[in-house]
Amino acid sequence: MTATQDVSMPAVEESDDIELVPLDSLTGEHTGRWTFLIVDGAAFMMQAMHPVIAEITGRYSAAFHGDPGGRAIRSVDSVLRWTYGGTEAVAEGNRVRALHQPITMKSAETGKQISALNPEAYQWVIATGYIVNAEGGGKLLIGRDFTDAEKDELLRDNRRLARLLHVPMNGYPATRAEMAEYYEAMIDKLEGTPQALQLIEEMQTGNVALPPSVPKLLHPLVRRALRPALRFNYLSVVGLLDPRLRAKLGVTWSDAEERQLQRIYTVIRTAYRILPDRLTYFPLAYHARKHHECLEKMKQRQQKSFAYNLSERPAARGL
Repeated sequence: MTATQDVSMPAVEESDDIELVPLDSLTGEHTGRWTFLIVDGAAFMMQAMHPVIAEITGRYSAAFHGDPGGRAIRSVDSVLRWTYGGTEAVAEGNRVRALHQPITMKSAETGKQISALNPEAYQWVIATGYIVNAEGGGKLLIGRDFTDAEKDELLRDNRRLARLLHVPMNGYPATRAEMAEYYEAMIDKLEGTPQALQLIEEMQTGNVALPPSVPKLLHPLVRRALRPALRFNYLSVVGLLDPRLRAKLGVTWSDAEERQLQRIYTVIRTAYRILPDRLTYFPLAYHARKHHECLEKMKQRQQKSFAYNLSERPAARGL
């Protein structure tokens, strides 16, 4: 394991430098969908392959201590707040950083002190969100790869989220070329950590931790019922990983699995076109987008007002 000694974190950026993600952007359109965060599971896997993140989450995260479902729900809540929360988004960014600030430990592998705010690791957490979408997520979400212009937009909004969450921006990729170079360098640093391998095993076997509210007698039945969802999650995660990362995790990817994954998302995209947005978005995302849509329509109506066009008309001549 190659954990590096942490360096001092820069001061929290002023909120004046922070821009919210536009709700009519690609990020605003897709993040709030029910299935987006399943696609984003590949990002979580890549995070778990980072040595520092793996050790920190292995000790402190509920995902590895009996409550993976609860941890997933809280993560979804946080993503939705910083994307669709409006003024609450800035507060959420501050909360996330403050939550991670006291989390430090000595690495069992290197003996060095590591932190949840390790700059390289903290940057990687946010960068993976862009990488997963740009490197194949488009085929699942929209049925094709994102165009270069769309990838530029996704990266722009990814950097907005990075600043919102007080990620150190020194060295954070600003262009697609820089991101590609950064990604190649990071692949060499990622490993089949115990935490990442545990996640793979749980998806493959269905042997996941269940909440205490589920009676032990029902555990076999519940786990059997969860297998289709876990299989779907496995296909979504492994299908979006770089082949070199699959090799580090000891998994393979077949043409049959690729076809199965594409068929599933073809059905999902069809359902999204047919079903009303109220059924395909998380409630916060749905209401935030509708609120934004209403305001935009009001602005369009206002532009038809006679008063708004006065400045564009020639000045009236005196009689």
